[in-house]
Amino acid sequence: MPLRSRHSRSLWESTLVRRTSKGSALITAGILIAGTVGLSACGAAIYSENSGLPNTKLTPGAVNPLVTQGNIRSTICVSGWTATVRPPVSYTNKLKYDQLHSGYNLNGDLTMKNYEEDHIVPLEVGGHPSSPLNLFPQPRNIKFSAYLKDQLENRIHQLVCTGQLTLKVGQSIFLTNWEKGYTKYVGPLP
Repeated sequence: MPLRSRHSRSLWESTLVRRTSKGSALITAGILIAGTVGLSACGAAIYSENSGLPNTKLTPGAVNPLVTQGNIRSTICVSGWTATVRPPVSYTNKLKYDQLHSGYNLNGDLTMKNYEEDHIVPLEVGGHPSSPLNLFPQPRNIKFSAYLKDQLENRIHQLVCTGQLTLKVGQSIFLTNWEKGYTKYVGPLP
C-alpha cells in the first residue's frame, strides 16, 4: 500500500489530527500510519470469528462531553434524541471505507454491507457521535455481532435512564469489554 502524502489524509486521520495538539497529532498520525501500513501489509484482521470487540488501540471509545449525569433527562433519555446527534451516513460510510481499507476488517473482507459503523460508546449512553475514536466497523456476520451489542445498548440505556446505573458506569461497560457487560446485564452469550 503506498504511503499517503500529508495532504491526502483519510477522514479518520484528519478528524483525529484536528482534535489533538500539534505534537500529539504528529505522534498519533505516525502511529496510525505505521499501524495502518503494518496491518495492510500483513493482511491482519482485527477481529476473530468469535469476537466483535473493537481494536482499542485504534478506537478506544469516546464520550460526548455535552451529555452529563445532570442533563440525561433532556438528552439521552428523551425519545428520539439520538437522531439529533447521529452523524450523516456520508460521514460514517467514508470513515468505514477508510477503516476497512486500512486493515480494520475481518479476514480481508472489504464489503461495506458486512459491517455496521458502530459507536463503541453508544449514542443512547452518551457516546461521542462523530469522533473516529468512537466509531468502528463492526462485523455483522460473526458470533458476537452488532445485533448482540444492540441488545446490550438498549438494556444499559434503560438502566441509566431509570437511575439504576450512573451514566459513567453505563459508559464504562462499553469502554472496557461489551461482551462481559452483555453477560452481566442481558444474560449468557449465545
